[in-house]
Amino acid sequence: MIDFITSFDKKRLGYLFVVFGVCIYAFSDAIMQYFMPKYGVNQVVFFRTLARIIPFIFVAGYQKFNPFRTTKVKENLIRAILASTSTYCFMYAYRYAALTDVTVISYSTGLLIIPLSMLVLHEKINKYNVIAVILGFSGILLAFRPGYGNFQIGSMFAVIATFVAATNHVIIKKLSSTENELTLIFYHHLILIIFSTILGFGNFTPIALSDLLVLFIGGLLGAISQYCMVHAFKLSTSSGLASARSEERRVG
Repeated sequence: MIDFITSFDKKRLGYLFVVFGVCIYAFSDAIMQYFMPKYGVNQVVFFRTLARIIPFIFVAGYQKFNPFRTTKVKENLIRAILASTSTYCFMYAYRYAALTDVTVISYSTGLLIIPLSMLVLHEKINKYNVIAVILGFSGILLAFRPGYGNFQIGSMFAVIATFVAATNHVIIKKLSSTENELTLIFYHHLILIIFSTILGFGNFTPIALSDLLVLFIGGLLGAISQYCMVHAFKLSTSSGLASARSEERRVG
């Protein structure tokens, strides 16, 4: 496995992780949106997060690694709160808008990562990054057709989520140089579980076993996707990954 990885350029391998993570996340998002009207945002987020954290608990146990032990607790908490805010905004966007509309808006995350990476991480971008972003932005305008229809509340949540997600990804890149992937993931999931438990307290409804199974499958797909995205930031630059994402979509 090590020989296989080292045979690739790290940046290109990072792009592969992003593309694979994005593709897997699309299935997870579709499952979450399907159950949103039935169980509500907080209950879906709770079970989604629970399903996502279970495999990472086993991984941490196998590695005998404490993911909460870090010298950057404050930075991890800030990132986790931002990531959780983005997750909630996207969930409400899925509830009030069509999945296709939310997906189109989320494409702009890559556009925002480029200037943020330059300002915060002092990364340099090349002409290929710029061309990819321009093409991605053109595709967004063509697909979204600005000027047609009313701006819905779901779209508003998607726009907010996109801005927050872009900031979150830049912070991930900054922390990924010193923090373990499991640390970044566990802090995010801890905050999400706290948020969904407090906000949804007393409003959870009985859930069918078959629905719970599908929700857990969606959560596990999300876990795979999230690991791919976090690991990608260890292998490549934020601006480079943003170019790839502008042609795909965001992962929160």
